[in-house]
Amino acid sequence: MADETSLKGIIQGMMFDNAELMQGTVISASPLKIQMANDEKLIINERITVVPRHLSDYTTTATYTVGDGSLSSVTTYNGDDSHRHSLSAFTLTKGTITVYNALKTGDTVYVLSLNRGKLYYVLDRVVS
Repeated sequence: MADETSLKGIIQGMMFDNAELMQGTVISASPLKIQMANDEKLIINERITVVPRHLSDYTTTATYTVGDGSLSSVTTYNGDDSHRHSLSAFTLTKGTITVYNALKTGDTVYVLSLNRGKLYYVLDRVVS
């Protein structure tokens, strides 16, 4: 018989004492409130919860490529079709972008409970 181990079981086997992997649902985004699955009375808030940057809205600097390799120029229409812009096929551009990835009401998340429930760390969203 094959050894069947769940992902949750594997992660919990690697964790230190007094830590527990939980699943919850965001019931309020601002202020943050997460209701734990299988315990409707346990609702954690932003005062005892750490949310990593990747689960927030944030601005960062990035280098990105303009063009897909198939264009050598782009035409903009100004009425007489005489205005042209040159565009390198693979122009690397450094700029600032904003990532909109904050937790939203209804999101299901994995949460790590630490120090016997005195601190919670949101690991990631559950993709359904």
